[in-house]
Amino acid sequence: MASNKEEVRLFGMVQSPFASRVEIALKLKEVEYKYEEEKWGNFSDTLIKYNPVYKKVPVFVHNDKHLSESLVILEYIDETWKQNPILPSDPYKRALARLSSNFIDDKCFNGVRKAVFTLDEKEQEKSIEEIEVVLQFLENELKDKFFGGEKIGLVDISAVFIAYWIPIIQEVKRIKLFNFEKFPKLYNWSQDFNNHPIVKEKLPTRENLLAFYKVLFLQKKKIEALINMASHQEEVKLFGLVESPFVTRVKIALKLKGVEYKYEQEKWGNLSDTLIQYNPVYKKVPVLVHKGKPISESLVILEYIDETWTQNPILPSDPYKRALARFWSKFIDDKCFSVVRKVVFIIDEKEREKSIEEMEVGLQFLENELKDKFFGGEEIDIVDITAAGIALHEVMGLNLFTSEKFPKLYKWCQDFNNHPIVKQKLPPKERLLAFYKARLENLVASK
Repeated sequence: MASNKEEVRLFGMVQSPFASRVEIALKLKEVEYKYEEEKWGNFSDTLIKYNPVYKKVPVFVHNDKHLSESLVILEYIDETWKQNPILPSDPYKRALARLSSNFIDDKCFNGVRKAVFTLDEKEQEKSIEEIEVVLQFLENELKDKFFGGEKIGLVDISAVFIAYWIPIIQEVKRIKLFNFEKFPKLYNWSQDFNNHPIVKEKLPTRENLLAFYKVLFLQKKKIEALINMASHQEEVKLFGLVESPFVTRVKIALKLKGVEYKYEQEKWGNLSDTLIQYNPVYKKVPVLVHKGKPISESLVILEYIDETWTQNPILPSDPYKRALARFWSKFIDDKCFSVVRKVVFIIDEKEREKSIEEMEVGLQFLENELKDKFFGGEEIDIVDITAAGIALHEVMGLNLFTSEKFPKLYKWCQDFNNHPIVKQKLPPKERLLAFYKARLENLVASK
């Protein structure tokens, strides 16, 4: 048990299966702790201080150490308090338990989220089929009363979402994901797990979850109504953050097209209810709203803009050239921007050096691909706009490439940043520098 001198705190939400995991583990270990209830969509400054990267529950605090991500927290608890182990002692069995727990998060939880929030019926059917494949795998894997044998283990705790949350979600949504006929062993396991005295004590009330999901899915219906309403209006709105290169992409495209729009500035770490209503799946910027129809993901938005307002095209008319432009735009996101993010925010020097090497490989590809003043020739196109985050490297206080290593890219960067339309839509250098400096300082402080 935790001694009187130990501080053990858990920041959670009653409706979160991830916070519930931690509560069950602490109860199994007989560890006393102070519980801090967070509010959905309006997390406390303390939580954001402890978890500045993900800004979500659960957050676990033990003395002066704070951890996030439920599976990480569960292993920490098991290694800190040895009584009533939730992981096997055998290294191979421990590895299998970790594998199954990650599998539940990656394939089951994310699959259910897609199934219940997608607006497209065909996509929903596809997601349900994917979930059933996952549940069948777990059905085959279950050999005893619990995944941990006769006692609850890490996999059982990780699967609390399946045992308790899925039946409630499928009741509210009126969809069939999980029942005795399809998955008899898994169904019996869920009954045994939910009725385990320790688990039962730590689960939220059924009434609480039912009410929560009814409200959540009512908001989804409102989104559908928003899509249908005001369709006669030409209103164009962009929800963004000044510091986001993805938002900058959309601003440049709209300016190139001569499209007037209303800009709604969001707050980092505390996005508005309106934005979350328009983008309930990813909950991030940018979101473009045109005639009441919300569109998210910057590359998707760029193509929508080009197809809706045909003046000053940013995609070539030739199908093959369009395909190449899409390829290089996706390449920039997958191979350049994601690596730049690692270079900026990784603290470990060796990892950072490795990321810089990866980034230079990506930049060399772009260097070789650049044949004219811009990727689009003499005019800016979708590839140039997508690469805005790379062009901003100096503005963000980074030196990602030099004229010696990448002369064509370096020259392109100068031409792009000084293009009159681009220049008008770039964020102020001082603001970007302050933003990235603050984020890096928060990251270092959280280590």
